[in-house]
Amino acid sequence: MSRTAADGGPGQPAGPSQLALLLRPVRTRLIAAALLQLLVAVLTVLTFIALGQLLSALIGDGVTDTVRGWAWVAVISLFAAPAAHGISFALSFGASRQVEYAARRAVVAHLERLPLGWFTRNGSAQVRKTVGADIGSLSVLVGEGIPMLPRFVATTVLSTGYLLWVDWRLALVVMAPTVAATVIITRQGRNPSAEEAEHEDAARLLGARTTELAQGISVFKVFGQAQRGTQRFGAAADRFAETYLRAEAVEARRTRLTSILSSWIVTLVVTALAGTVFTAAGWIDGIVAVPFLLLSWVISRGVWSLPMVLMAGRRARMVGMSLAQIFGQTPLEVRRGETPRAEPAVEFAGVSFGYRADKPVLREIDLRLAPGTVTAVVGASGSGKSTLARLIPRFWDVDAGVIRVCGRDIREVEPEQLYRDLAFVFQDPQLLRRSIADNIRLAKPDADDATVAEAARLAGIDDRIAELPRGYDSVIGDDARLSGGESQRVAIARAILADAPILVLDEPTASADPESAARIQDALSNLMADKTTLVIAHQLNTVVDADTIVVLDEGRIAESGTHAELLAADGRYARMWAASAKGSTRQTEVTAR
Repeated sequence: MSRTAADGGPGQPAGPSQLALLLRPVRTRLIAAALLQLLVAVLTVLTFIALGQLLSALIGDGVTDTVRGWAWVAVISLFAAPAAHGISFALSFGASRQVEYAARRAVVAHLERLPLGWFTRNGSAQVRKTVGADIGSLSVLVGEGIPMLPRFVATTVLSTGYLLWVDWRLALVVMAPTVAATVIITRQGRNPSAEEAEHEDAARLLGARTTELAQGISVFKVFGQAQRGTQRFGAAADRFAETYLRAEAVEARRTRLTSILSSWIVTLVVTALAGTVFTAAGWIDGIVAVPFLLLSWVISRGVWSLPMVLMAGRRARMVGMSLAQIFGQTPLEVRRGETPRAEPAVEFAGVSFGYRADKPVLREIDLRLAPGTVTAVVGASGSGKSTLARLIPRFWDVDAGVIRVCGRDIREVEPEQLYRDLAFVFQDPQLLRRSIADNIRLAKPDADDATVAEAARLAGIDDRIAELPRGYDSVIGDDARLSGGESQRVAIARAILADAPILVLDEPTASADPESAARIQDALSNLMADKTTLVIAHQLNTVVDADTIVVLDEGRIAESGTHAELLAADGRYARMWAASAKGSTRQTEVTAR
């Protein structure tokens, strides 16, 4: 699988096609809604024409059979137009809700098939934006934009056509201001102002500063920098407000002329003046100007709807691009394999991998984790330790070679089955905003309370949970405020409950203080019992008892063996151990002072 597709680069251009697929099931209803809005447009124009005929009759020759016919047209139109609009709205509203529901389900279903590495690189912001705001605006586009567009276009075209038929000369004069406004609005819509772009940048900065303040306020306070944190947020908020005002001022200046040209009052005045001039010159009968006076509102209304049409088009393109960013990512493929499940071992055979094709991170890794053993991977920062660990649960797929879990190529195993064989605990414990019990129970949703409590006891977190206001029912982030080490032990309790035969630990104590690290280590001892375990180690003294220690250097296995064997070999591991011991001695001296 291509890194560019899996990790946020360009995948297949699926956005526009996906948008068309989402609209396909409701296409018939949308067409019916649009046709009904076309009918509304016809009825609206007929109403004004009928009124014109009635007024002309009052001014001119009186009531005739033709005028009586137009009166019936006006009456029927007045009742039929709202009815047609109501039916159209019901159809489009139902279609919009169906599209919104289908879009969210399709996005979530696709997300379920993406490699875990995509989420670590993209975070949740893009997912929240697509599933929330973008799909919400798609609902508005389907429910209002698509059906209403034909109505505004048809109303303007029919009104213009009728007036050109009545008197093309007067029609050209009457439409001149609105045509000019249309040209200006169209050009402006294609070229957003620099102030608008600056305001968008300010909005993005404000979002980043808000997240920074919310997540880092405790750190700012601990180091006496709370004021600095709020100042950064305040500066971003001030810039957002300033750019908003500038953008609004520019927009007001840009739209001032078009607002005047397309206003109904201006159109009415131009119509009245031109009608007077044409009548005085003998070019038309004064009664001819009556339909122009009535339909001047429809003409100006058509220009006012133009920005909405342009906005709907831009919004559709933006939603399509947003969907493309999700659906353009290549999902995990599961090959059809017939290999039976074997003993709980993990095997790397000729594995190479890189986040970029021209920059490999791991090269030709051959490694076997025997059942029931502990294998520790050590090495300098950037040597590929965490990448090696995360290839096992298919955060990404290998570029070359194969990884086997329980004797089967992991690309031939359904993800659900793979994760039943694997449990993993990483540096950053991912806890949901749910109760403590629900977070632990994620590994086994049907586990009873006693089983959950036993897992918490083995993880050494049960005493802390007992101190919470509602115990296991306390919600993470609400009435359950846990430290990093405590959160890690909740994650370990979850892994204990999963009871998977293979365990992957990626430096679970790297960020913990000594006391928390000791308690986490005790919890890990309970978790690792009788498991095939891969440990990514930051501190060498935590893995001296491992069955095998593997030393990575620039993505290759430099050496492997037991702690004693590697020290005796006097190679890279021995030098790392000596440096680690020297660092520990220095730290002890500093603490003593």
